[in-house]
Amino acid sequence: MANSKKKGQKGNLSIHTENIFPIIKKWLYSEHDIFLRELIANAIDALNKRKAIDPDVQEENLKVEIKIDKDNNTIQVNDTGIGMTSEEVEKYINQIAFSGAEDFVEKFKDKQSTIIGHFGLGFYSSFMVAEKVTINTKSWQKDSEPAFWECDGSTEYSLNKGDREAVGTTITLHINEDNKEYLETNKLKEIIEKFCNFMPYPIELDRDVSFEENRLEEDKKEDKITEEEYNQKKAKLKVVNQTFALWNKKPSEVTDEEYKEFYKELFHDYQDPLFWIHLNVDYPFNLKGILYFPKIKNELDMHRGKVHLYCNNVFVAENLKDFIPEFLTLLRGGIDIPDIPLNVSRSFLQQDKQVNKITKYIIKKVADQLKSLFKDDREKFAELWEDIQQFIKFGILTNEDFFDAVKDIIIFKSSTGKWVTLEEYKENNPAPEKEKSEDEKDDAEKMPDPYKVYYSQGEDSQLSYQKLMIDQGFEILFSNSPLDSHLFQQLELKNPGTMFVRIDSEVNDNLVDTENAEVVDADNKTESEKIIEVFKESLDNSALTIEAKMLKSDSVAAMIVFNEHMRRFQEMNQFMSTGDMGFMNNHTLMLNTGNKSLKKVLQLKALNKDEEVKTLCDFIYKLALIEQKKFTGKELQDFVSVANNVLNII
Repeated sequence: MANSKKKGQKGNLSIHTENIFPIIKKWLYSEHDIFLRELIANAIDALNKRKAIDPDVQEENLKVEIKIDKDNNTIQVNDTGIGMTSEEVEKYINQIAFSGAEDFVEKFKDKQSTIIGHFGLGFYSSFMVAEKVTINTKSWQKDSEPAFWECDGSTEYSLNKGDREAVGTTITLHINEDNKEYLETNKLKEIIEKFCNFMPYPIELDRDVSFEENRLEEDKKEDKITEEEYNQKKAKLKVVNQTFALWNKKPSEVTDEEYKEFYKELFHDYQDPLFWIHLNVDYPFNLKGILYFPKIKNELDMHRGKVHLYCNNVFVAENLKDFIPEFLTLLRGGIDIPDIPLNVSRSFLQQDKQVNKITKYIIKKVADQLKSLFKDDREKFAELWEDIQQFIKFGILTNEDFFDAVKDIIIFKSSTGKWVTLEEYKENNPAPEKEKSEDEKDDAEKMPDPYKVYYSQGEDSQLSYQKLMIDQGFEILFSNSPLDSHLFQQLELKNPGTMFVRIDSEVNDNLVDTENAEVVDADNKTESEKIIEVFKESLDNSALTIEAKMLKSDSVAAMIVFNEHMRRFQEMNQFMSTGDMGFMNNHTLMLNTGNKSLKKVLQLKALNKDEEVKTLCDFIYKLALIEQKKFTGKELQDFVSVANNVLNII
């Protein structure tokens, strides 16, 4: 179609307000980097259109080229797409409110491939960084003349005959003084990798690749690569994007190695992901994506994950908490949803009903994958637990749907050496039968005693306490996550009658020696009462609660015991704060009257050796403390000094 547009035309842009440019520059987009995404997205549109309707075009000739000219302060975005006639420039550029994509889809709906978005306002994002923009374009239509459009950011433009010979469009941005940073190659490369990594055509950035060329030359000389491989790699040296997102394949078509390689390229991570979930659904919404589980171990690093949101392979945003639950942001990967607008906003995500359905779908797919792994390969699931437990526990605590889906696959390392669920622990440790008194039998409304699940702070901590429990036949679960205090509270809430008790929260009745009754002396006092008096006098600490019981084992002289709920509350506060929340406050010193050291204390007291008694009491107390907290330098110095005095007594 011949171009009949009158040359040398000048005019005013057909817009609804003269303030359109300030709005574009300040409010339409939240960050200036977006301008390059918009221009490249438009270029990809043009390439898609040409591929759809031009039978003569060669696939290898479809690409986007970006050039920087620092001397003239310009950036050029050149494409070999469909191009425009003067009439189309008038229609798609001058009439800003019109959508070129909608018109094209209607005209070529039986041929067209994916159309990314709208040319109109996206093109005008150029004026966020440029003081002047020109368009030099030539349509694919036979005998059409090239067109040249120019605008300095006002509502006036000029439209003349252009000089472009090849089909396509070149947009030139004359960068303003405030945005010279965009004239740096690395800056543009970073933007392209972030926003346009999976565009379906090569995006070339004109840059110095001599170093890479020299390496290829060396590899070819050393026969590390073939001539064909050399030519292929050299041709791609200036290509910045990957051109293909793996989630666009069907899961059955992707190998494990491809999943791993894609992960490493996308996140520049040298470690393999633990495993992944491939999302692929066409109804009731269109969604594709891959979510990877990275290694995070015990560090609850909220920034370790990175879930990118795409629209037809165009980057939109990352880690949108209004789109996916917060716990899923611990993962890495990409989700592509064609129906999400490129300038997606929080208000859109909060109001769109489809988003809620998508969120529930993603939660279900993640939960199903975890349950499948638990069921099909319990051993592998246990091996991965250290790396994935933070993600699962965080999800359980913050999302009700996720809790309901995975509550039965939460596992704990046990003192038996096995990994067990809460139900398995209960099966292995049935609640002991307790004979009821006559009063209890008559009181039908009396609440039954809670079922106690005993746990330790970790396998390598509180060892004295562990030995006491294990020797009496108790199975202990090991807690090794900063989230466990919150998790136990959640599990207690969801399992009425179940109570998690850390082994230093009480002296279990089953540990107490009830067969050997304590003898009352001439002063009408038991041994327990006497040893408590001695320790209170020697330690002179009115805030310290001291109790005494005869335990079935004499392996420990004393233990530090905390109230479970008070300690848990303090731990939670400490987790949320960097300050000292008084974790060691409100503890009880529990003395084991069956231990020989305590008998020695009473013997010395009977001989009126008060200094030796004070030294031993102080040592026994500090010995109990050292198993519960990390001593400061001063505290450790005091402990060593006391220990040396004890050696003199012995």
